[in-house]
Amino acid sequence: MLGAMCIAFAAGSATVVLPTDKITLSWVHTVERTPWEEDYAIENGALVIKEARVKRSGAGMDPPDDATWHDGWWHYRPSIGPLPEVLLANSPFAAGYTICWGGRCRPLNELTPVSTQVKLFATHCETEQQ
Repeated sequence: MLGAMCIAFAAGSATVVLPTDKITLSWVHTVERTPWEEDYAIENGALVIKEARVKRSGAGMDPPDDATWHDGWWHYRPSIGPLPEVLLANSPFAAGYTICWGGRCRPLNELTPVSTQVKLFATHCETEQQ
């Protein structure tokens, strides 16, 4: 994968490079207990949200007006441009995030230390993996 771009997570001194340029980030809202999902891909060296989904609305989490309902989810594309990074809380007080890529899924807290802020970003695939 020489020269290819992959998605990485960094928390403290730990960095994990996933062998993929696409992921799904999912979590459950801590108040409403509603599942959320966001699909990210690398475009021109930045992260782009390709689609987001939420099971239902409530507690300030209404889908946008152009969202469509199918397969039990509200589907939409957030109006956010390319992102150089996405910051995530990896709190021990919530169920946490799940990361899916290449047909498999893992809890974020298995990839990075709990109780640390996690940075999601695009990087060259040949970056050293841990």
